Amino acid sequence: MRIILRVFAIIGFLSVLLVAGAIGLGVHLANRQPKLPDSIVLELDLEKPLAEAPANSPVAGLLGDHRTTVEQVVRTLNRASKDPRVKGIIARTGNGVHSFAVTQELRDSIAKLRKEGRFAIVHAESFGEMGNGMQPYYLATAFEQVWMQPMGDMAITGMQAELTFLRGTLDKLKVEPQFRKREEYKSFAEQYTETGPTPANREAIDSLIGDLFNQWVSDVALARGINDAAVRAAVDKAPLMDKEALDAKLVDKLAYWDEAVDWAIEKAKGADGAGAKPELVSLQDYNRAPPEGIDMSITDAPLVAMIVGDGAIMRGDSQADPLSGDESFGAATIAAAFDQAIDDDNVKAILFRVNSPGGSAVASEVVRRKVLKAKAKGKPVIVSMGAVAASGGYWVSMGADRIVAEPGTITGSIGVIAGKMVLRGLTDWAGVNIEPISRGANAGMWSSNTPFSDTQEARLNAFLDSTYAAFTQGVAEGRNLPLDKVKEIAKGRVYTGRQAKELGLVDALGGYATAMGEVRKALKLAEDAPVRAITLPHKRSQFDFLMDLLSGDARATVSNAVTAEVADRTLAPFRPALSTLAPYLKADQDMVVLMPAMVRHGF
Repeated sequence: MRIILRVFAIIGFLSVLLVAGAIGLGVHLANRQPKLPDSIVLELDLEKPLAEAPANSPVAGLLGDHRTTVEQVVRTLNRASKDPRVKGIIARTGNGVHSFAVTQELRDSIAKLRKEGRFAIVHAESFGEMGNGMQPYYLATAFEQVWMQPMGDMAITGMQAELTFLRGTLDKLKVEPQFRKREEYKSFAEQYTETGPTPANREAIDSLIGDLFNQWVSDVALARGINDAAVRAAVDKAPLMDKEALDAKLVDKLAYWDEAVDWAIEKAKGADGAGAKPELVSLQDYNRAPPEGIDMSITDAPLVAMIVGDGAIMRGDSQADPLSGDESFGAATIAAAFDQAIDDDNVKAILFRVNSPGGSAVASEVVRRKVLKAKAKGKPVIVSMGAVAASGGYWVSMGADRIVAEPGTITGSIGVIAGKMVLRGLTDWAGVNIEPISRGANAGMWSSNTPFSDTQEARLNAFLDSTYAAFTQGVAEGRNLPLDKVKEIAKGRVYTGRQAKELGLVDALGGYATAMGEVRKALKLAEDAPVRAITLPHKRSQFDFLMDLLSGDARATVSNAVTAEVADRTLAPFRPALSTLAPYLKADQDMVVLMPAMVRHGF
C-alpha cells in the first residue's frame, strides 16, 4: 500500500509540474514580443471598453484576462507619434463603451498623433444602431476621415439623464428610508426618500447635462468644420440615415471596412514613397514589441510612481465585485502603494489616477493621509481624474499638489450622507417578529428593525456635521481657497471638470499626458524631458505565482481565486442587467456608505 501511495504521489507531483510547465509556456508565448514591419498602420478597436487598471489577480492573467487600460492606449499612441515606422492609424467604433472623459482623453491622443503628421481614419458600421451614438461619434470626430457603412445610421439623438425614484415602491412595501445629508445638492438618497427630484437635484443635473452637451457640440463643430447651429440641427433631426449624415458633412464617405483598410494602406504607401509595404499592426502587438527608432537611453531619468485608484472607495484591500466585474478602491491597497513610493528613494513624484464615485469617508481619509505624507517627504503628487472623481473621489484628491481633469470628468460632490432603511413595517406585514436584546443606549442605532431614536438622530447629525466640516476644511487647505467660498460651492453639488476648473477645484484640463506635464513642472524638468514610470503596488508575476503554487504557498488561496475568476467570466454576459440590480442586492451596511455615486447619466 505504501508503494502504491508513493506511486500516486509521484504521478500527482509530475502532473502538477506538467500543468505548470504548460501554463508557463503559454504565458511565455502570449508575452513574446512580436517583430514589427518597417511600415506600420496601427489598428485600434474602439468598440471594446478600456479598464483603468490591469487585472490584479495572477489567476486572471493565467486565464487570459489581459485588459487594455486607458493609460496603455494613451502611452502607446504617444509612442507611435514619435515612431517613423508608423504612418497612420485606422480604428473601428460605433458602440458607446467609453465615458465622456475617457472619450476626450482618447480624442486628445488621436489629435496628437495627427499633429505629428500621421493620418487617422475611423470606420463605423453604424453610430448607435437603435441606441445612442453620441459617444462613438464624438470619438470618431478626432479622426481626419470618418467613414460609415452604407445602411448605417447616426443616432446622435442628444443626452438625457434618467433618475429613478423608488419611494412609491418602498411605501407600498412599508419600508421607511431614513437618510440625512450635508448639504442640499447631495442627492444620492433621493432615489429612496423622494418620488421625484428636488429642485436642487434637478438644477444640478440640468447644469451637468447642459455643460456636457455644449462641450460635445462645440468640439464636434470644430472637428468637422461646421458651425454649432448646424450640429444642433443635426442632433434634433437624428437619427440620421446614411446619406443624410453624408449630406450634413458629419461623415466623409459611405464605405465598408475593407475599403477603409485599402484606403489606409494606400495612404501609408504614399507617405512611405518607395519603401516597404505597409502592414496593419494591432495596438496591442505594437505595445508589446520593443521600441525602435526612439531614444530609450533614459536610465537616469526621474522615476515616477503611477498609482491607480479605481472604483468605490472601501476599507481594506481592493476586491473584485462579481456583479459588475469591477474592483473596489481598497484603501489599504492604495495606501500600501503610496508607502512603496514614499519609501523608495528612486521615486521622485507620484501620478495618482483617481476614477471613483466615492465611498467610505474613513477609507478616503486613509488615502488622503498618504498623499500628504508623500508631499511631506518631498515627492509631488499629481492627480489625474478619470471618468468620475466625485465625493470620496474628490476627498482623496484634494490634498494633491495639482489636480488634472478632463472637461467632461464628473467631480465635486463635496458633501456627506448616511442613513438606513427601516424594514419594521415590512416585517410586521409579513408576520416576522424581531426582538432585540441589547446593552447600550445606541446598540441598535444601525438596526433596520427600528427608526432612529432622538438620541441616535442627534449622534447621526453630529457625525455628519463633523465629517462635512472635515471635508470642507480639507478642500480649503488643499486648494488654498477661503473656507467660506468652499462652503458656497460645495453643498454636495456635482460639476463637470470644466466647471470645476472655473471654481478652483481643478488646476488643469486634460488626461494622462497633461498630468505627466504637471509632473515635469513639479520636478522642474523641460516639457519634453524623459521620465521613467513604474506602476504600484507591484503585482506578483505569473511565474512567481506558479512557483508559490508548486511550493504549496499559494494552494490555500488558489481555489478561491480560480472560483472568483470563473464566476467573473460566467456572470460577464449578464452584467448589463446585474449592474442595475447591484445597489439593491448589497448588504445593509453598504446603505451607510457616506459618499456614494451622485448621479447616473445617459450618454
